[in-house]
Amino acid sequence: MTLPPQSQAALPTDLADVRRKLEQLAAAGQIPQLIELVLGLLVQLRDKNTALSARLASALRELYGRKSQKVSTEQLMLLFAELGAETPQGATGPAPSSEPGAEATQPEQGLVPQPPEPPKPLRDRRGRAPLPAHLPRETRVVSVPEAERKCPQCGADKKCIGHRTSEVLEFVPAQFRVIEEQREKLACPRCPEQGVTTADSEKVMDRGRPGPGLLASIVVEKFEDAMPLYRQAQQYARFGVSLSPSTLGEWSAFALDVLAPVAKRIQERVLGTRYVRADDTGMRVLDRDHPAGVKRGHIWAFVGAELVTFVYAPDWQSKHPAALLQGFTGYLQGDGYAGYAAMLRGGDDGERVVPEERRLGCGMHIRARFEKAAKGGDARAAVALSYFKAIYRIEAACKAEALSAEARLARRQELSLPVVDELYQWIHELHLRLVPNTPLYIATQYAINQEAAWRRCFTDGRFEIDNGEVERQLRRVALGRKNYLFAGSDEGAKRLAVGYTIFGSCRMHGANPLAWATDVIGKLQAGWPRERLDELLPDAWARASLAAPAAGDADAS
Repeated sequence: MTLPPQSQAALPTDLADVRRKLEQLAAAGQIPQLIELVLGLLVQLRDKNTALSARLASALRELYGRKSQKVSTEQLMLLFAELGAETPQGATGPAPSSEPGAEATQPEQGLVPQPPEPPKPLRDRRGRAPLPAHLPRETRVVSVPEAERKCPQCGADKKCIGHRTSEVLEFVPAQFRVIEEQREKLACPRCPEQGVTTADSEKVMDRGRPGPGLLASIVVEKFEDAMPLYRQAQQYARFGVSLSPSTLGEWSAFALDVLAPVAKRIQERVLGTRYVRADDTGMRVLDRDHPAGVKRGHIWAFVGAELVTFVYAPDWQSKHPAALLQGFTGYLQGDGYAGYAAMLRGGDDGERVVPEERRLGCGMHIRARFEKAAKGGDARAAVALSYFKAIYRIEAACKAEALSAEARLARRQELSLPVVDELYQWIHELHLRLVPNTPLYIATQYAINQEAAWRRCFTDGRFEIDNGEVERQLRRVALGRKNYLFAGSDEGAKRLAVGYTIFGSCRMHGANPLAWATDVIGKLQAGWPRERLDELLPDAWARASLAAPAAGDADAS
C-alpha cells in the first residue's frame, strides 16, 4: 500500500531517500536485499538507542544514585531473576555446615567452596555509648531549690543523702592566644665594649606572627577538612581575629615549605619499596597562557611501605610518572592507563620502567564496569558481579583472620583462582555475542585486556587484588577539589601534593594530624637534624606517641 502524497512529502529528507531506495528494490524484485537493508537500519537504530539509554541511565545514576560498588545478595538475586537464570555455582559457594566442627567436604566439579560472610556484630541497644575517658571533666553540683528543701509534712530541713549523676557533653570553642616573647638581653657592666647578648627568638616564622599550632591548624583544616582559606578567615573573624585569605595563603605556603622535607622523605620511602600502587585524578589549575585561563593538571598518588605520596603533573603525559619512577624496580599496580606501557627508562630508546610482567591489575576497576552495566539495566552483568562478590568474600576472610602472605597465597590458590577461572571463561564466551560499544561489551573488553595483569595479583600473598587504598586516598583530593575548586598555579598545586602526602600518611597510621603538624613544624624550625628525619614521619611518630603514655604510666607505677 502506497502512502498519500502529503504523507510522503512530510517525511524527512533522509527517510524519503530510504523510502525511494526500498521502492526501487521492491520494484526490481530484490526482496532479500530489501530485508537486509531494513534489518541493517533497525540494528543501527537499536545500537544507538541502547547506547543513548545507557548514557542516560549512567548520567542519572551519577546525579542521584549511590557511588558505592557494593552489590547486596538481594540485588544479585533480583538481577538473576530478571535474567531468568540460576546463580552460577562457583560464584556463590556451598552453604556452611550448621554443625560446629564439621569437616568440609571436598569440592565437587564446578563448585568452589567459599568462606561464609563474617557475621556483623550486634549493636548494643541497652544504652548510650560511654563518653571518652580522656576528655577533661569537671563536676557541677546542682542544688535543690530553696522552696523544696523543707519537708512539706513536718517542716524540718531535708538532709542530703547522695547525688543522682548524669553527664553533659559540652563544647568549648577554640581560642587564640597572644604569646609575648621577651628575649633576654645580657651586657657586662664592666666591659661595655663587648656589646649586648640577646637570646634567639623561638618564633617559627621570622617575619610572621603565627605559632606552630596556628600554622598546623591552617593546613590541617585545608587538607583534612577541605576548608578553603577564605572560609577559615570567616571562622577566625567569629573569634574576633581579622586575618585575610591572602595572609592565610602565605602562612599555609610557609608551613608546607617547612614540611616539604618530610614529604620528600615519604616519597623516597614509598618508591623504594618493591610493591607500589598508583592512580591519578584531575586538578584544575589557573594558567594565564591557556586559552580558557585554566588547565587540567593531574595529582598522582602512590601507596607503598604503608605510606602515601602525592605528586603533581601539569598534564596527563606518561613522562611525568616515568621521571618519578626511573629508579623503580618493583611491581606497580594500577588501572588500564596506557601511559604505563610508554614509560621508558633513560630516554626515548630506553627499556620500559615497568614491563608487562611487573604490572598488576585492579579488580575494582574491572568490577566497576560490570556494576555500571548492571545499573544500566543489563541483567547479564549480575553473573560477573556474583563472581566478584565471592572473590572479595575470600579476601575479607583472609584479612579478618590476619593471615600471613604465605597463608593468603595458599587460600587464594585453593579458593580464589577457581572462581577467577570460571569468571573469565564466562567473560570470553559472552564477549563474542555482545553488541559493540554497549556497557557490557565495554566491561568484558576491559576485563579481557586486564586479565593477565589482574591474575598476577593472585601470585603473591603480599599483593592486593585491587587499588582500593589509592582510591580512598584520592577521595580526599576530590573532596578538596569540590571546595576550593582549583589551584592558583603549578607551584600551588605542588604544595597541594605536599599537604596530601603528609596528612594522607598521618591518616594511614591514625596519627592526630594537628598534634603531628604542630610538633613537627616546631622541631624542624628549631633545627631538627636531617639525618633523623625518619623519626618525624607519621608512622614512626605515631608509634612514639603511643609508647610515650605507656612509659609514663610505667614510671608512675
